[in-house]
Amino acid sequence: MNTTKNYQLRQAAGAYWLIRMDQRRFDYEKPIMLNEAGAMIWKQYMQGQTEKEIAASLQETYGIDAREAYQDVQQFIRRLREQGII
Repeated sequence: MNTTKNYQLRQAAGAYWLIRMDQRRFDYEKPIMLNEAGAMIWKQYMQGQTEKEIAASLQETYGIDAREAYQDVQQFIRRLREQGII
């Protein structure tokens, strides 16, 4: 796992936010709001867990189908890659 930018997950006002920590004043990027499941995926991915491990955790936590959990994890991580976050 390589991160291309320095993002940190923060919780404020009942929501989770991915905040780019290395930005400069004129290159400001808005924080990215995540729901609880997104925050869970982010944390586990940053700890080095595989997509399958994260999906199993998501399935157990939310009681969803294994295939659905795996597809959700793949889609979330793909979007982060497309945005250059990971």
